[in-house]
Amino acid sequence: MIPKEYRKYAEAEAVIKKRRVQLLAEAWTPNEDKEIFKHLKDMAPFKLDQEDVPLRIKIVENPKYKISKLFGGAVDLSTHDCIHVLLGRGLLLKDEAFVIGYTMGSTKSTPRWKRNLFMFITKYVYPHGYRFYEEERYVFYSGVMAGGKCKTDLSAVDFSKYLDYKVSALRQKLGVEKELLDCYYCLERKCFPNSPESQRLPQA
Repeated sequence: MIPKEYRKYAEAEAVIKKRRVQLLAEAWTPNEDKEIFKHLKDMAPFKLDQEDVPLRIKIVENPKYKISKLFGGAVDLSTHDCIHVLLGRGLLLKDEAFVIGYTMGSTKSTPRWKRNLFMFITKYVYPHGYRFYEEERYVFYSGVMAGGKCKTDLSAVDFSKYLDYKVSALRQKLGVEKELLDCYYCLERKCFPNSPESQRLPQA
C-alpha cells in the first residue's frame, strides 16, 4: 500500500471509529442497580479524557482555573463523570446541561446573574458542538432547580470513597431524590420528543 492509499485508509478508519464511539455514547445511560465503579468502567471507551476537553470549557468548568470559581459547582472530570452516573444521565449535550445545572444547584451558592452569565458563555463562547441553546437552557435550569433540593453539595463530595456503592444507595446517602429526577425526566421526554438523550432517560 503506497503512502497516499494508507493515509486515505487511516482517515476512513478514524471516521468509522469516531462514529462507533459516538453511537456508544448516544446509547449509554446508567442504571441505579449497578455500582458506580462499574459504570465508570463502561464509560471508559467513549468518554472524554481531560486532554480532549477544549480549553475554553476547562477555564469555565475546571476548578484548576480561577474563573470557574465565579460560578460555583466546578469539579474535576472524574467527579463530573461520577455525577453523571449518580443522576442517571448519559454523555450528550442535554445530559451535560442537566448535570452541570444540578451540580450548581446543589451548592446553593450560584445566584441567578451567575447562572445567566454561564448560559451566555455556553451559547457564545463554547466551541460548536458544545454550545447550549434554548433546549439546553431549559434542561440546565431544570437541573439547577432539582439540585437545589439536594441536601448535599455534590461539588464537595469525594466520590472515590463511594465507588463500590450502587447508584440507588449513593443517591439515598447524598440526598438525591429519585422521585424528583423522575418528574423532571418525564417532563423533559415530553418536551423534546426528537432528542435522543431525552428519550432514553429512565422511565418514571
